[in-house]
Order: sequence, then C-alpha cells, then structure tokens
Amino acid sequence: LTGVHMTFNGFTLEMAATDGYRISIAKSEMAQKVPQNFEALVPARALAELSRISTDGDETLLMSFPQGRGQVIFQMKNAQLVSQLIEGSFPNYAAIIPPSFKTRTVLSTSQLLKACKQTEIIAREGSYIAKFDIQPEIEGDKSSLLEISARSEQTGSSEVMVDASVDGVPLLISFNIRYLREALEVIKTPNVVLETNAVHTPGLLRPVGDENFTHIIMPINTAR
Repeated sequence: LTGVHMTFNGFTLEMAATDGYRISIAKSEMAQKVPQNFEALVPARALAELSRISTDGDETLLMSFPQGRGQVIFQMKNAQLVSQLIEGSFPNYAAIIPPSFKTRTVLSTSQLLKACKQTEIIAREGSYIAKFDIQPEIEGDKSSLLEISARSEQTGSSEVMVDASVDGVPLLISFNIRYLREALEVIKTPNVVLETNAVHTPGLLRPVGDENFTHIIMPINTAR
C-alpha cells in the first residue's frame, strides 16, 4: 500500500505499513497527549519527503490535522510540509499477528544479517526464496541452530549456518530473504528474535529488548 497508518492513543503513536507480504509496526512516545484518540492514513511519499527535509534528527516535530480538511501538517523549525490524507481503510494487521508461537529463535542481529546477504546472492535468481531450517537443541546430540539455504539452476546452491538459541519445535519454513534482510538493516539491538508457528503462518521478527518495533513476514509456499 502507498499509505502509512497512524494510530494516536494517549501519548503513544503507532505507525504501520504493509505491501501485502510484510508489515512493519513502530511505536514511539509523544511529548504531548492527544486530546482524543484517532487514526489517519498518511501517504508514504509525504513521510519520505519529511525525512528528506528534516536535517536534524533531534528536532521537535509538530503534527496537526485541521478538522474537515483531510490534511496533515508537519511543522518544523524552518520548514512546513502539508499533505492530503488518504481516504479508505487499512488492513486490520492486529488480526494477522498470532496470539502465541510454537518456536522462538534468538539470534545475533549481525550474524543473521550477514547470512541473509550471503544467501541473497543465490536466492535473487529464484524470486528471493530461501528456506529456514530451525532446529532446537537435542540433549546429548547437537546444539540448536538455524540453517538458511537457497538454490538456483544458474549459480548452484548456498547453505549458511547461524548459531541460535531455539526454544520450541523444529520447523522448515520459507521466506523472501530480501524482505528479511531489509528488516534486519533497521534493527539496532545486538540480538533479534524470530517467532514462528507453522509453514503456512506468518513469522514475527523483533529486536530483543525493544518492544517498539515489530516486523511480520508472510511465508512462501514452496510445495510442489
């Protein structure tokens, strides 16, 4: 979609964006409490322009929504940006997030990102499809790990092992490796957690120790 859904609730702003295959949700605290909770759908292009003209990341940003005009106004110290809001509804993304998960995999953010980049070299020739083989620890046999693999008729195959702490059941699931790599590139915490249920249900990626960012990624059906 071309819009970013904003939910204003008390002191909290929650933003969500999706393209039908993945959803990113970010939360932040505002300096002032909104007098009334409300929602708005802001064009992604307007937010990209706001990021471009905002040279100071610590600058205070004032947002206002003039009643009856269907607009949002972003006011900065030396600039003002006005944009029309998007009419229409946004998918109920809360309903997509599973209430619980059968497998929880904790990994180093940098190691997982490196593995995704290596796998993407092969996977990009096959619609960016990569298999994630999640294996919990077997006592007295082997430690838990994640194997990421991809195959291409032109360039061969790739298998990358990543150390992991896996709690739950084993699972072989496929994701778009580019989507995962792009999410990891904006995560700043040392570790991330990948939570999964089954081969056909969404996976959830989030920073360990930071509840303000959640990335939901739909699996790819590779059954023949």
